[in-house]
Amino acid sequence: MFYFRLYDDKRLAGLKHGKKINIVNDAIKLYRKDHPLNLTNRLLAVLIVCFVPAFISFLLVGFGLAIGWFALSTMLLEMRAASIESPQIEPYLDQVLD
Repeated sequence: MFYFRLYDDKRLAGLKHGKKINIVNDAIKLYRKDHPLNLTNRLLAVLIVCFVPAFISFLLVGFGLAIGWFALSTMLLEMRAASIESPQIEPYLDQVLD
């Protein structure tokens, strides 16, 4: 996942990279227990932002642009979702660190 803000948190500054990843993943798991992922909204966003424009570009231009658009838009969509969720996950870092 693309939780860059959580990996750069000042509370994790002195830890090694592997330990940071474990702590952030545990915090995300705790967050997901309290706030489960709304799969319908995620699939709808992927359909609208990634698949439909890729399909249209496939029909108009060809296969190369469609694959490129689908990959790039999927990555950007995941980064956007992670940046929205990161402030909500920060309190769970305290629970994992304690």
